Amino acid sequence: MTSDDFDDASQPDDDFPDRTVRLPPGDRSLAGTSQQGRDMMFAELAGVDMTEADFYWGMFHDAVLEDAILTRCDLRGATFNGANLRRADLRQANCALDNLGGSTDFVGADLSAADLSRADIGGADFTDAKLIGANLSAANAISALPAHRITRFNGADLTDARLGGARLNGATYDERTVFPRGFKPDQAGMVRHIGSRKKRKAKPSS
Repeated sequence: MTSDDFDDASQPDDDFPDRTVRLPPGDRSLAGTSQQGRDMMFAELAGVDMTEADFYWGMFHDAVLEDAILTRCDLRGATFNGANLRRADLRQANCALDNLGGSTDFVGADLSAADLSRADIGGADFTDAKLIGANLSAANAISALPAHRITRFNGADLTDARLGGARLNGATYDERTVFPRGFKPDQAGMVRHIGSRKKRKAKPSS
């Protein structure tokens, strides 16, 4: 390979343009719009106002949504895995199951200090998510399909989260889940998930 080849490789490829969505804080161009199934992976939407937008089946993997406003948005079936949702406003957002029973996923997302008060999170997956100081007051975490899609808080960090009035019946947690001091998950109707243990191999007979 010649030096010219390296120079060519460093140039942007016009056949694969950067389609990352970038909007400045305070932008309201998405508020109230229909964006069903839109690819917002790696989007930079910090502080953007998307109030009442329809993001059904939207893809927000690893997106930056810090301080974003998602109040009353339809987020059913959307994926926020690995996204930064610190201090995001998700009040009354619909994060319940989609029409096919698929979940809204926040796996590994950072929702520290986010406001999910009165949000419908029934069936959502918060596995390994950070919910430190998040507000889940009066949120509904009861799944519409409890036999198939349960709300998961396995491995989630809920340190200092506000859970007053939250409906958590049937939601799962595990030994890694961290709750606010004094919170009793069993009394709230939550179910502890115990993973399957690997069987020990029998020692060969001598």
